[in-house]
Amino acid sequence: MADEEIRERIELRISQGDFLSNMLHVARHQSDDTQSAFVVKLSAIATTVRALLENNDLLKSITYNPNSYWPTRRGKAYSFVDGGVASIDLPSAAPIGIRVGSYTVRPGDESENRERFNIELALVDDLFSESAFLFDDDFIDVAKLRDVARMVSEISAGYRLAKQSGSEKVDAVILHGPLINPVAPYGLEDFPAFGLQACSTLLDDATWDGDERDRQFVSVYLNLLERLRATGTPVVGAVERSIGKDPVFLRRILDRLQAEKVLKERDARDLELEIRSYGLNDSSLLDVVLREGEYVTPIPVMRQGPENKWPEEWKRKIRDYPNALTTYLKPSETVMPFRIEGFEDAKDFDEVVELILNTSRLLPSYGFPVGLDIADRFAKVPSWLSRGVKGQHQVVLLRKAIESGDPRTIAFAKRVLAAKGRDWLFRPTV
Repeated sequence: MADEEIRERIELRISQGDFLSNMLHVARHQSDDTQSAFVVKLSAIATTVRALLENNDLLKSITYNPNSYWPTRRGKAYSFVDGGVASIDLPSAAPIGIRVGSYTVRPGDESENRERFNIELALVDDLFSESAFLFDDDFIDVAKLRDVARMVSEISAGYRLAKQSGSEKVDAVILHGPLINPVAPYGLEDFPAFGLQACSTLLDDATWDGDERDRQFVSVYLNLLERLRATGTPVVGAVERSIGKDPVFLRRILDRLQAEKVLKERDARDLELEIRSYGLNDSSLLDVVLREGEYVTPIPVMRQGPENKWPEEWKRKIRDYPNALTTYLKPSETVMPFRIEGFEDAKDFDEVVELILNTSRLLPSYGFPVGLDIADRFAKVPSWLSRGVKGQHQVVLLRKAIESGDPRTIAFAKRVLAAKGRDWLFRPTV
């Protein structure tokens, strides 16, 4: 790709607004000279990255030809998985409601079995309680509890699909989101363990009987990943948005080229510093580096972050987590590339990437596997349902408070039910 072509692509992205946040970052933190040379500098970075990928056989390309591609998929079955989460923000109420849906399609099949929708997993409980009704701990970061519940539920659903055999066997499973998430943020000393019944459900194993440490998220998630990997079915995660600023994938490529003596340590470091100084992450830089239908040769990436930030208690367990075989794919010229990751020993990984490209081009002006969008709409928990459940909890809470006969309890219940966040009438005055 010529320097002129890259510069034209950058200027187009700027006109579309894709680089606005990066321009603002440069305007705030860099000198006037750097601001005026934004396009020139970015073009130089992109040209360098493009040359490194091309010269080291780190680029692959897929020609989009649906008329010839889809007939070759006849007889195959592909499952797309996504989850929906509801939460009830009331004291003593079960904070987790999750359902994970799957959409399985058999291209070329004209029978009524062509498509199948299924709720692979539905949990309406407090997963962190042996009683399955009340939260048995005082851990207050409910958002983290929801995060881990969503992660393990979606992997659990993928595992159930991947291990199917016979007429139900699928040829690949595509999850919405990362296949392997960082777990260190959830290895906190006071983080509650899953209940035994919840673990048995997630692992789809009625005989499983782990102790409290085995029921911690770090352990359960690894257990699920190992079981999923052992099925041998190709399973990948497709990550729609890259919101972080850290170019993790590009840094891994630079590390690899440095280890292979292609790049000097100083050159690799300087290039990474330039990328970071412009606030570029993997997706935003590769957007102008990759052409339509191109993807980077998959490489293993350790997703767990620096070891010095791991909780001491979980370091040995976190070291057992697999690396994610990772690539970025740009389906068409008009959309940002997105991340695809699988297991290092995944078979037919390139074949799954080709499937993802073709499903990403099924709708005009769309650039993500349409099967995941279908699964997302199928599994999403509607807001009216969450509101209805919350309303029922409010009724029960107030009734129980009144039955207690304690004025302080009744007053507390009223405050909980009336709370609507910070009311502007009660904000402090100067």
